[in-house]
Amino acid sequence: MRDLVLILPDLFLFDSDAASARGPGLARLRFARSTPLRGGWRGLLSRGLGRADLVAVDPAEIVAAEVGASDPPGEAWSDPWLLSPLHLVPGLKTVHLAPGGLLRLTEEEAAELCVGFARDLGGEGLRLRPARSAGFLLEGLDAAGALTVEPSRLLGGALDEALPSGAGGAPLRAFLTECEMWLHALPLNRQRGLRGEPPVTTLWPWGGGQPLREPLAVSPGGSRWPAVWSDDVWVEALGRLAGQTVEGLPSSLAPLLAAESDAGCAVLPVLGRGIAMIDKDYILPAAEALRTGRLGRLTLAAGDRAVSVTAGDRHRFWRPARNLLEALLEGDA
Repeated sequence: MRDLVLILPDLFLFDSDAASARGPGLARLRFARSTPLRGGWRGLLSRGLGRADLVAVDPAEIVAAEVGASDPPGEAWSDPWLLSPLHLVPGLKTVHLAPGGLLRLTEEEAAELCVGFARDLGGEGLRLRPARSAGFLLEGLDAAGALTVEPSRLLGGALDEALPSGAGGAPLRAFLTECEMWLHALPLNRQRGLRGEPPVTTLWPWGGGQPLREPLAVSPGGSRWPAVWSDDVWVEALGRLAGQTVEGLPSSLAPLLAAESDAGCAVLPVLGRGIAMIDKDYILPAAEALRTGRLGRLTLAAGDRAVSVTAGDRHRFWRPARNLLEALLEGDA
């Protein structure tokens, strides 16, 4: 493979100390200047799959197109929002989202939570449906114009300034309050506590607020990546809308390098896997593939920035050798 893009979608929070502390190596390479990504990593992927028209579309609308693909004809999602199950911890003045507070429920837990939601909170036209890696999809809550924050950007921080705001913020804040009271007494949380697992203390809404003017449609747009790998439901939904097959994410870089296509893109979630594991299984092998010529160009995107390195960059001795996190932080040549 000549051109490989690795996207680390949830690598938002790092600083100069963490840049040298995380991971055993993170491949010290002579990276080019880092560049900002318009629309973040989702914008990069949308443009790469030939669907630049979807860059400004809410993530919840794209996920809804995938989750609702098997619904009866004519039945469309109304005002979809993504809900992420979180475990919040109290601080002196506000609650915080601990580093491990973005939860991943099992299929059985997600189904049980949706049944309880329909029984206790679904009487006002609200509908909740599991959305796999995205958490849940909520339908029927009119909060157009609300401004929200993706929860992975809040890991380790306080939530008081990140609560839904804007024109539709009030309905979302009211929903959060009601939902938190409901979750407090949920049998599912008692079961998680007995297993020593953190309870779900809130379902954080994000990714909606801009209703579509017309339904999303499949429109192959000429992808520059013949091969795409991901287990993220948003990526799978985008791939379907772009007429692109998205393969399941392998456990190491080897199958990616063995692909017959000249260019490919993989989305590697850090949460649940850890940056050290990403380093060992993907980044360091990619650095070796660059050294041996099996890979011509490597681009790494994290959150809102991207850096690239080519096989010939190792000869550019005026460019400092930095690891991935340092290169993303510094942004200089």
